[in-house]
Amino acid sequence: MTLVEILHLLILAVLVVVLPLWDRKETRRLKTSADPRARIQSYQKILAYLWAMTLVLLATVPFRELFTAPPLPGKLGSWSGSSLGLGLMVGALGGLLVPIVLSLRSPEARSRQLAPLRAIAFFLPRTGEERAWFAAVSVTAGICEEIIFRGFLIRYLDALPLGLGVLAASGAAAVLFGINHGYQGWRGIIATAVLALAFTALFFITGTLLIPIVVHALIDLRILVLLPPNSPDVFGPPPTASETAP
Repeated sequence: MTLVEILHLLILAVLVVVLPLWDRKETRRLKTSADPRARIQSYQKILAYLWAMTLVLLATVPFRELFTAPPLPGKLGSWSGSSLGLGLMVGALGGLLVPIVLSLRSPEARSRQLAPLRAIAFFLPRTGEERAWFAAVSVTAGICEEIIFRGFLIRYLDALPLGLGVLAASGAAAVLFGINHGYQGWRGIIATAVLALAFTALFFITGTLLIPIVVHALIDLRILVLLPPNSPDVFGPPPTASETAP
């Protein structure tokens, strides 16, 4: 086994075993820690492991393989590069922008859109410094997670000695993507896996990873637009004087 093969196998092991276990441990820490810098430390860890894997892949996998979709079987292959890709991209961007515009014009609309975020409030940024780090995580997730889960993992699972086939590999990569977002709970895992399939569709239909990268980053960044600092809709009302008194 070559060094490159060992590195790629290690990345698979990290995605299947290490990161899901770390996610569970980190979730418990964030929910119980009184350290005011706990979230920033978590954001920094996420940046470190995502960029570490991505840099390994950029150094060991040809650029074209990472950023160009593998061919789809049969008639599905005719979708690649079609005008449907442009339509999907426009639809995705519209789906991002419309809720943001509505939330800016209506406090009620903003409150409804923020309601699902309460379940992951422990992970979301509150202060200006946390928001800056969260923005870095959002952009990094758009770049690195797409390279790892779409650009690399689909081809890797497809090419194993008992290759899964590109469709099964895409499904397995989407499931792993959901599992690696376990802090969101079971509903969040399922929703994230479905979102991964949407990113995969964009990848195959447009033929390039650049479109999923942009859409992924914008989806994560939109949280900062929708979520004001210390929003009571997500984090609850601020503590009263009696609650903060020693």
